[in-house]
Amino acid sequence: MNILITGITGRIGANIAKFFLDKGHNVTGFVWVKDKQSEKMSLIGAKIIEGDLSNFEDVVSAFKDQEIIFHLGAAFQSGGPFSPNQYFDINVKGTFNILESALRYKNEIKHLIITSSDATVFKYPPNGIENPIKEDSLPQNISDWYGYSKILTENISNRFFSAEKLPITIIRFAMVWGAGEILNFNQFYTSHFMDQFSQYKDLKSKSIFRKLNNLLRESKELIIVCDKNGRPWKKHVMDIRDIIQAFEKIIGVKKTFGETYQIAGKSPFTWDEVIPYIGLKINKNHCRVELPINPTFYEFDLSKAFNDFNYLPEWDAKMMINDAVRFSETEKGSIIPTVYETN
Repeated sequence: MNILITGITGRIGANIAKFFLDKGHNVTGFVWVKDKQSEKMSLIGAKIIEGDLSNFEDVVSAFKDQEIIFHLGAAFQSGGPFSPNQYFDINVKGTFNILESALRYKNEIKHLIITSSDATVFKYPPNGIENPIKEDSLPQNISDWYGYSKILTENISNRFFSAEKLPITIIRFAMVWGAGEILNFNQFYTSHFMDQFSQYKDLKSKSIFRKLNNLLRESKELIIVCDKNGRPWKKHVMDIRDIIQAFEKIIGVKKTFGETYQIAGKSPFTWDEVIPYIGLKINKNHCRVELPINPTFYEFDLSKAFNDFNYLPEWDAKMMINDAVRFSETEKGSIIPTVYETN
């Protein structure tokens, strides 16, 4: 197949590109002209076309002879900071240009996969979320510019499916971790919350700050965070390799056209499961603290993706931790890291 990937130099796009190149497909990457990481894709064999997502002529010229489009290119929180104008131009206008270009080549395009995010819904109410989140469980009412831009891109994509009959599927990612990244998640570390509570001036927050500071002085660098009732936090994330599996399985499945799917890892994890495990792996002590803030407590219902295209994620948190430890020791693994050294 001829596959076009926007955002090909990112941590997800690069690994998807390598997978399909290794399978013998022709992969082209649409790359921003100032992207310093574009060389890494040339090294693994992808053809590179430079352009700007917000420029329609640049985008439409990249669609010639393409069959499958993976639209991953976006401005996102950890890649910024970005202004509201940039979020709109790159994410919203960029997606509109992708869809308009696909319309120009409607007879050639077999499948257009638009990637979105779980950031389109609010997952942190005061008591957490007990029931697994389905695609339509929560309203899309996020107002921060990243999440809101993704809501707009989903709405525009649905319009092009219903009005123009383009073969479009929307995939929402859970939080994604790549090579070694799980070990660096800031909410696993006591210092993160100490810094957070240092900013508050009320007496209770000052007391919590002193407690966290004392724990850190006792070398309890890792933290099992619990809500005010003592319940450990829970989160559902995913490994890049499960995204690759989803993309391989969904290509050309007509049942998925016009649908939206949430994907995530094999299972959620709780802090009391992973923190002691990380501590054993990297030789760090941990503490357990109840914090009076809205908890992270949610998981996703993946049944729709399983039923429609047999999505069966394989990676859980402990597997990702083991892999991250190996990567930290050797800087080698099956995942291309976010920053790829070429020398």
